[in-house]
Amino acid sequence: MNRTPYYCSGCPHNRSTKAPEGSLVGAGIGCHSLVLLMDPGPIGNIVGVTSMGNEGAQWFGMAPFLDDDHLIQNMGDGTLFHSGMTAIRAAIANGANITYKILYNGAVSMTGGQHPFGQLDVLTLCKVLLAEGATRIIVTTDELSRYRMADVPAGVKVWGRTRLDEAQEALSWEPGCTILIHDQRCAAEKRRDRKRGKIKTPAFRMVINERVCEGCGDCADKSNCLSVQPVDTPFGRKTRIDQDSCNLDFTCAEGDCPAFMKVSVGGAHDTAAPDLALPTVPASAVADIGHGVTIRLAGIGGTGVVTVSQILGTAAMLQGLHVRGLDQTGMSQKAGPVVSDVRISADAPLPSNKANASSVDVLLAFDQLVGGNDATVRTMSADHTAAIVNTAAVPTGGMVVHPERPFPTAEVTERIHTGVQRVTEVDAQRIVHGLLGDDSTINVFMLGVAVQAGLLPVGAEYLERAITLNGTAVKKNIAAFTWGRAWIADPHATERSAGLVGAVADEPLLPMLTADLAAYQSPRYSARFTTVVERVAATGHDDLTDAVARHLHKLMAYKDEYEVARLMLLPSARAQAESVGGRRTKVTWMLHPPALRAVGWKHKLSFGGWSRPAFLVLRAMRRLRGTPFDVFGWAHVRRVEREMVPEYIEAVDTLLANLTDANLTEAIAIAELPDRVRGYEHLKLERAAAYREELSRRVAEFTGQPVAATL
Repeated sequence: MNRTPYYCSGCPHNRSTKAPEGSLVGAGIGCHSLVLLMDPGPIGNIVGVTSMGNEGAQWFGMAPFLDDDHLIQNMGDGTLFHSGMTAIRAAIANGANITYKILYNGAVSMTGGQHPFGQLDVLTLCKVLLAEGATRIIVTTDELSRYRMADVPAGVKVWGRTRLDEAQEALSWEPGCTILIHDQRCAAEKRRDRKRGKIKTPAFRMVINERVCEGCGDCADKSNCLSVQPVDTPFGRKTRIDQDSCNLDFTCAEGDCPAFMKVSVGGAHDTAAPDLALPTVPASAVADIGHGVTIRLAGIGGTGVVTVSQILGTAAMLQGLHVRGLDQTGMSQKAGPVVSDVRISADAPLPSNKANASSVDVLLAFDQLVGGNDATVRTMSADHTAAIVNTAAVPTGGMVVHPERPFPTAEVTERIHTGVQRVTEVDAQRIVHGLLGDDSTINVFMLGVAVQAGLLPVGAEYLERAITLNGTAVKKNIAAFTWGRAWIADPHATERSAGLVGAVADEPLLPMLTADLAAYQSPRYSARFTTVVERVAATGHDDLTDAVARHLHKLMAYKDEYEVARLMLLPSARAQAESVGGRRTKVTWMLHPPALRAVGWKHKLSFGGWSRPAFLVLRAMRRLRGTPFDVFGWAHVRRVEREMVPEYIEAVDTLLANLTDANLTEAIAIAELPDRVRGYEHLKLERAAAYREELSRRVAEFTGQPVAATL
């Protein structure tokens, strides 16, 4: 697994590049080209990319020889106003059946957010394209209100962004050259303008209730957003919104589940350092510069890798040393790998600014994946390289889209440890977040770790001066740098200050799950669970016992209306909301009740504090679950959920009857199959059908006797 560039959180491309299943799509220049690196499926079947100004030209030549008769061509507004209009004219002249999907985001985003030269407003652009010969134009937007009183040209339709797929389908049936303009501002530019006070910051955040969440990935599928991240919890893998990177697009809330809470906040995030007294740190040793020291900084684009390399280089120059550096950024703004080499010498500049094979003396791995990739591993040496590694498992774009994919921690750790002389591992993300409230200064914290460990040929005082000269969030960055040094001097005290030491230990698994099932239904219900788990535990195989306990609990504690109400009322749900919005926060639940869904209601509704009595009633009604008076239990999905419990217990008993040391691994794998049954309503039914079929097949292969299942 490698870290590849990806769209920013909240980027309009996350939605606009999605295409109807089976569509042929031409990649575009700029941010659009990232579709070439992404998993096929939601973005369509990519048929190539051309130079700027030739978008769609590949289709003119191939179309007469293909059964497919339509192409969707991605194009940004920066490309359009540069030379893209020429390509559209060529398509019209060729009579091609093609839809140009233009993202109108108001910025040349990949190269720094400049204003596109010669840009026309959307409606003027529509008039020009109609005059050129476009057969039909649809505009989709996240701000329909801006168009309500506008002079929209005849024949041009303006739809909300939720109808983007519908627009693409409609245009694909139109002969000739059609245009889809998706009008949504660049997320990175909106974030900058919020920080500068130019536009208003929403007074709420979206929070996912992790107990209600099924970890199904539907919110990631809807949003394609890097801030919607998988997280492991005692109740399985769930989904969490990384509030520090969230650009407040809120598309994720369209995910088909009741786990979303709208949490009120006072406004923009406070980026100042908390009023926390800085520790006293002993003087740090300065590394021997010898014939020169080569430092490689490896991290994720947009997190300040280049900034830290500039701070390090500036500090070295302030100390009177020679510095050569090389920033290998690529698509750095787009969450891809960024590598900066800093080479410091005393008497004369080193001959090259690039770290070559086995030349790196110090590796600052701000991200494990970038620090452990092939390009970086080649520069390390087991004879002299020292590494400082941030152990935080930051998800990749592929993990966001496929939350079942695990982070390859063991593999990456082995690669780094094998390639260096010594390693210092630090959970910088948790420490910095605990100390300073967010993770924006992780890289500066790790710079402090490196200098206090005596790995850098630059004094701490010069680094502090360089941070001050940089002029951005100086107080907070100095605090992060100091805490990094303090962590080396006294890790226990630093982690205690961050709230990581002295926390309540995790509750043992079996008592936790048993108590949860008693609260879910009754002590008698939980005793049924305990009886099965004890039969498995009698085999003495802890891994199998753990797998059965977790997944039988998952099946028995299915999330019907009663359970969702109970989980929303738990103290942990309130605590989760307060961790984002503060103690006085107001919580609004975003729900799409199945009863309303059944009568055709297509959107989620907001349920505020006034709805709490209804949730209390629903929670109390859980005693009716499974009885003739269970009004919700007659739904097809509820019947399937109930049927899967005895099926699984029967499968477990069959596994136990045929268990040997040779087939233990397969037994554990079969016991873990219910983990695939994630989601609500139609998602759950689809995955349950696949699970039940595989359970029956694999148990049959395990024993030679199929397990009966009502499919």
